[in-house]
Amino acid sequence: MNTAAAPAELVLFSPLPPNPSGVAAYTAELLSELGRMRRCTAVVATEADAAAVPVGIDAEVISERAYLARPALHGRPHLHQLGNSLDHAHVLRAALRRPGVVTLHDVVLHHLIEALTLGRGSPHAYEAALAREHGPAGRRLARLRRLGLFAPMQRFLMPLHGGVLERSRSVIVHSRFAAARLQAPPGLPVSIVPHHLSPAVFAFDGIGRAAARARLGLPPETRVLLVLGHVTPPKQAGVVLAAMARLRAEGLDAVLVIGGAVEAGLPIAAEIAALGLGDRVRLTGWLPEEAFFLHLRAADLLLALRFPVAGESSGTLARALGMGTPALAYDVGPAAEYPDSILARLAFAPDPVAALAARIAALLADPVALAAQGEAARRWMRAHRALSASVSAYCDCLAAWA
Repeated sequence: MNTAAAPAELVLFSPLPPNPSGVAAYTAELLSELGRMRRCTAVVATEADAAAVPVGIDAEVISERAYLARPALHGRPHLHQLGNSLDHAHVLRAALRRPGVVTLHDVVLHHLIEALTLGRGSPHAYEAALAREHGPAGRRLARLRRLGLFAPMQRFLMPLHGGVLERSRSVIVHSRFAAARLQAPPGLPVSIVPHHLSPAVFAFDGIGRAAARARLGLPPETRVLLVLGHVTPPKQAGVVLAAMARLRAEGLDAVLVIGGAVEAGLPIAAEIAALGLGDRVRLTGWLPEEAFFLHLRAADLLLALRFPVAGESSGTLARALGMGTPALAYDVGPAAEYPDSILARLAFAPDPVAALAARIAALLADPVALAAQGEAARRWMRAHRALSASVSAYCDCLAAWA
């Protein structure tokens, strides 16, 4: 760790808890160690956000407005934690205004740019952004979209991160998959810092599955499948529900917990009713941290099925593996970079529902092997994804820039 050469003062732009984004939790964990080593000023979006940050964050926490009023901060090294939602609008503004090291949690920023342009009634700004980064093809996509011709997958083909990378001094991503998809200018330093394991998992080591289920009101003997985190279309909830209906028809005694806020407009409740799964599926809404970890402890299997992938590394999956919760993921993207021994894979198939149902049934049919997978994951994550390793890598990136 090049702590001596890393800057002694640092300005960090990011959302922070109680903001429910995974980036907020990640940054708070990073600051728990980095903040003890450096004088850190963390910048959140508004005064209300700054006031809501819980006690214990190892940094001075101020709003974007307060930052702009303090020129002394502007000359310090900047670290930008950038994700693909409106929670990161102030981070994007800062990354463009004051170049620094940017951690790109999502390679695809199209959704964020879209929200800041189309979402605010400015189709011309959206067209300008696409044309600037993707040329005539980008301009054509924007104009066709104004005519109602658009497919969601097009966002992933035009990631709209070029403007940020052109202004950055270096970029951090969490996987080789993400690094390979960067449309970065020549010579930009790129560092791969895998998503660390949350230190919060250790507080739940003494809680067994039965105790967790009792606290959550889950049946003690029935198999519990889990989808956890903000429920968006790439989480494949529709495929999971259809597979659940198939498994029920085949006689599997299991319940599915969908733990997380559901994106507005997703017809999850309607799909549950149409499939006759009202007594087999529990929708929890957003979960506070304790309930989040208790659900991981209670589950037989986490379904971490993301497609398409925007280059993001799942913090939920990292936490599950570190707790020893067996997990199943599509064999694509950052999840495919975990060792085969600690994560079950699902290949793409012509009939995704049948393939998922068969894979779940096979995993649950061998509880000894499933438990061994969970234990292997717990040991590997604690040996190879410690928070201290992330902090060391960040210090090296900051030192190289300095």
